[in-house]
Amino acid sequence: MQTQNETKFNQWSTITELIQQLNKIKKLLASLTNINNDILLNKPYEIEKSYTQLKKLYTSPPFSELLGETELYKSLNDFCAQNLILIEKYKEEFHFVLGTKLKELLNDFAPIAGQFPILKVKYYTIKFDFANGQATIWWGPQKEPIRKLTLDPNLISQTIRTFDQNLANKWQNPENFVNLLKLAYKRYLLLNSLEFGTKVNLLDLLSECVMLIQSKNFKADPTKENFTEYSRIQFSYDLYKMKTNPKLVDKIQFVVATFAVTEHREKSIWVPDNELGEGTYYHQIAFTNNSQ
Repeated sequence: MQTQNETKFNQWSTITELIQQLNKIKKLLASLTNINNDILLNKPYEIEKSYTQLKKLYTSPPFSELLGETELYKSLNDFCAQNLILIEKYKEEFHFVLGTKLKELLNDFAPIAGQFPILKVKYYTIKFDFANGQATIWWGPQKEPIRKLTLDPNLISQTIRTFDQNLANKWQNPENFVNLLKLAYKRYLLLNSLEFGTKVNLLDLLSECVMLIQSKNFKADPTKENFTEYSRIQFSYDLYKMKTNPKLVDKIQFVVATFAVTEHREKSIWVPDNELGEGTYYHQIAFTNNSQ
């Protein structure tokens, strides 16, 4: 049985918690009263979170227990309900504006296909997470994440353009990549006592390519600062550009990965077939001509 002091302490604790809730509610209401139509149109999901937070505050004890039957509670509930309905309309408008703006910004880059929450442009997939106000850019069919961004069409467009340009700038001459790939192939065969013409896992060749492109500084001092990156995505893009040139692949055999193999990231790699986002998973490769 509680003592009188314990009862008073619990009452005081409840009052203190209620005051904290009221202060948070007051602060949220103050921020929400400054919201105009432009803000609602551009940031509906962020505003929705504020209303959701407000609702959570007044429906939680001790506010809900002590003030649940008051006009204050009813007013807050009606205020949230009405505005959450309004926000749904702004979210629909936001989707339309976002899609239209992206099409305008990427009009000279490539056509956009698909529908929300997933759009595709060139080799890239954009997956929208409207609930959290984010968009993730992927290489190919959502296998290689590139970057997670806010729902800003300008930022999304610029990120894709810059990334695409960097991929294209890796090799001034496509033949340089072919020479690197063949050197990596020969190195792998030598290290594993295999004959020329043997099919080799593409990801094993990627590892060899990474080692071959390292500078003298890295070989002398293999630190992070001296390391030259060469990503799966860059490798995938380089393979694609090589495949588009019949002369470069005349003596190269590609082995398409089976469905079971594609489930293992270390055994296959997605390579674009064209700029429409279509592609093929490859497992192995073999050079059929040993001439330089």
